[in-house]
Amino acid sequence: MAEFKLEAIKCKNCGSGLVVEINDFVTYCTNCGSGFEIVDGVLQPIEVNFASPVRPAEGELIYKPFWILKTSVTILERTSSGGFLKNLFGGHDGSGGKLKFYIPAFRMPVDNMKEMATAFTVKDPVPSPQKFNVKVTGFAYGKEDAMKIAEFLLISFEADKSDTMKTFRYEINVDSYEILGIPFYKLSNGNLKDAIIGLSI
Repeated sequence: MAEFKLEAIKCKNCGSGLVVEINDFVTYCTNCGSGFEIVDGVLQPIEVNFASPVRPAEGELIYKPFWILKTSVTILERTSSGGFLKNLFGGHDGSGGKLKFYIPAFRMPVDNMKEMATAFTVKDPVPSPQKFNVKVTGFAYGKEDAMKIAEFLLISFEADKSDTMKTFRYEINVDSYEILGIPFYKLSNGNLKDAIIGLSI
């Protein structure tokens, strides 16, 4: 098994050491709660928060990163019979609205990623994220990846729930990018189970 090489850098706000894994896109200061996106080797501030565990389970509790994309979605053209997007936007006319995407930022099988991203996006189960003095690492996907996955999800919502979809054109504008640490339990069989909804990967 390959070892991760860790590199210590300093928090721009409090000077504490930050632990960054190779290929990490984001790092978090457990001392002052500052988050930083690593862009071309430079630390750029980004909001990082954490969800509290709500489901008990046996195993070590760890935090895995999700991109939170707060977006404004406009449906430009839609020829289909499904009503899923109308429900997703809170019962409006289906022409669009505000939508918060939860996109896993760590590696997992594609099917698990789609299941987890869909479940969290539809349920929006974290009403009041907060700062924790915990570590979150393992960022495998950056903003561009997160945006592509969000677009894939939007199309999947419509395609999976419509009887006939002939045309679907849309615009997504991202109002903000944030990072949310979701609690997971490391199970005895090596799998991970999230402590919010209860999905396993």
